[in-house]
This record gives sequence, C-alpha cells and structure tokens, in this order.
Amino acid sequence: MGKKYFRGKNAVITGAASGIGRTFAIELAKMGVNLAISDINMARLEQTKEDIESIGVKVISCKCDVANEKEVNIMAENAIAEFTDIHFLFSNVGIAMGGPFEYFTLDHWEKIIKVNLWGMIYCVRAFIPRMLEQGYGHVIVTSSMAGSLGTGGMIPYCTTKFANSGFCEALYGEYKRKGIDVSIICPFPLKTNLIETVGMSIPPELFEGLSPEAIEHGIKYGKKYYWDVYNEDKGPLSGFCGGFPVERSVNRFIKKISKKKLYIYDRRYGRFLQWLRGQWPGVYKHVLNDLGKKHFELIEDTFQEAVKAAKNYKG
Repeated sequence: MGKKYFRGKNAVITGAASGIGRTFAIELAKMGVNLAISDINMARLEQTKEDIESIGVKVISCKCDVANEKEVNIMAENAIAEFTDIHFLFSNVGIAMGGPFEYFTLDHWEKIIKVNLWGMIYCVRAFIPRMLEQGYGHVIVTSSMAGSLGTGGMIPYCTTKFANSGFCEALYGEYKRKGIDVSIICPFPLKTNLIETVGMSIPPELFEGLSPEAIEHGIKYGKKYYWDVYNEDKGPLSGFCGGFPVERSVNRFIKKISKKKLYIYDRRYGRFLQWLRGQWPGVYKHVLNDLGKKHFELIEDTFQEAVKAAKNYKG
C-alpha cells in the first residue's frame, strides 16, 4: 500500500475528529506517520489523539476553525515547531448544503465558501512556504465527486468543490517542478457524519405556524431520512450508488496518494464520468439532467418527511 512513502514522515490533517479525517489519521499512524491533527470538536479530536498515541507515533492536536485564518496560522506554527518538516498536508474540512437554489441565502453562500474554499486556501498558504524551503511536500485536498460532476440540488456544494479541483490543478501546474505534489480526493459518497453539519435551503412556508423546537426536530429527522436513502446500496440507475465504508475508501486513497495521483476516486464511476464528459458530451448532459431530477425527488421527499415529523412533534 505504499507504506515506504509514508513511514517516518510528518503529516498535518484538518478535520481529524471524525469521518475521513479521523480515518486518515489512524491509518497513517499505523504506517508510522507522525501527526498534527486539528478540528473544532475537541472532545472527538482528543479521542482521535488518544487512539493515535496508543499506536506509538508522535501526535499533537489543536482546536482550529479553518475558516479563521489566524487559527490556521497558529496551527501551522505549532506543527512546524514540533516537526520542522511537513511532508503531507491534508486539507480535509468541508461542509455540504442541499436544496433548491432560489432558497439559498447569501449567509448560506458565505458560510460554505468560507469553510470549503477559504479554509483550503488558508491551509495551503500556511504550509506552502515551509514546503518550498524543504524542496518537497504533498498537498492533499478532500474534494468530492461533486467537484467533477455537477448535481442539481447541491449548487453551493458543487460550486466550492469544483473550486477545490481547479485550485489543485493550478497548484500542481505551478509547484510540481518545485518538488510539491498535489492530490484531489473525490469520495463518491461515504458513510460519514457529514450530514450532521449539512445546511438546507427550505421553502419558508413549509414550517409556517410551527414552533422553533418542532422545526428543529423536523429538520433533524429529514436529514436522517435523506442520508439513509442517499446511502442505500443501489446502482446508479435506481439510486446513488450507496455509501462506501470510510475505512475501505481511505485505504484506496492512501494507496493512490503514494503513487502521486492527481485525481483520486474510490470507485471507477469517477474516472468513467470524466471520460464521458470529454468523449460523449451529449450523453453527459443526459446524466446531469437525470441525476438532478432524481436528486430533487429525494429532496422533495425529505421536505415532506421533515414537515410530517415537525407536525407530529410532542415536545
């Protein structure tokens, strides 16, 4: 699995308290990688740290909101002070948003751009100078299949994830000759806790007359319904290909990172869709249309379930 590429190296991982970030941290620790990990959820992050310490590598942790440039710079200073050389930067933090475009507020847009785009920019800006001094390094950004396949009902998410991919391609073109590699991770989808932080654009009239507590309960129930259906183990014609186990995907990602791949998918659908867009653009447009239709049907069902749960809320 390319263990030699990682053994004895130092890595920084943001969003390491859960999901992909935590799994990357644990699997890399098993390969002998020293780690600087961060997140905003300190309780979960400290559990990740304890698990890594039990493996026997060096690990430091700190609270870091990647949307806050000052906190990112402090994280970078701590990591460089502890390890001197930074071989890998995993810019992993991201949030998702779904729903009809016309109901997304500017606050929605500002939040997702701040986390998914500015968070990545802050992290790379903080570590690129050190990597240039070293003459080597590898930047790994967690994007998404939504970063190479536009999906109706996820316009803000797709916007920021396409931006991740474009940023990484340009970064590779500028820094590869200076010894810095770049990889774009494109999950499709994974069984993580991403749904916990998902924002939704909801037609306001749906919850009219209901208490804030009932609305909160309904939205929480709706998110669970959406995620359960989205992750059902169905093929691309009848579902969304099912949620992949995180550990299985991360092990595939790690293997491909060691081979210095630029675009890294955990399933062949990703490569196929890239090929399809170039070779058969007319067919690709049909894929976008069909996927958007199917996804919007799920969103509409989600709204119905959320409203039903809110109206049945007893307090």
